[in-house]
Amino acid sequence: MRIRIHPETTEGKPIPGDGTVLAAGTPSGLVELMRLETPFSAELTTAGYRDEVLLCVEGPGHRPLPEDPASADIEFLTRLAQNARIEFLPDGVLPEEATPDPTPEVTPCAGK
Repeated sequence: MRIRIHPETTEGKPIPGDGTVLAAGTPSGLVELMRLETPFSAELTTAGYRDEVLLCVEGPGHRPLPEDPASADIEFLTRLAQNARIEFLPDGVLPEEATPDPTPEVTPCAGK
């Protein structure tokens, strides 16, 4: 599974088509990678991380996630996609921006 996490504008609006790409074998693996993205979220439990993110995305009245962790991870990712915070990507295809640009040759400055 692969997702792209969309960055946000200063007003908190997602920017589709741009962002970090994460890949894992399961939805729970993706949520764990997302949680570990920053030292602030890495300190949270997985359940706490999901709740904090949904609080920011859907507001204080957001619906609770299922009790089962695997089901909660699936619903969490689904709700993020519905709110344009992430997008699901096909497996095995590199995103265009992940293709490395050729490294230009570096020429030392003459006379320095």
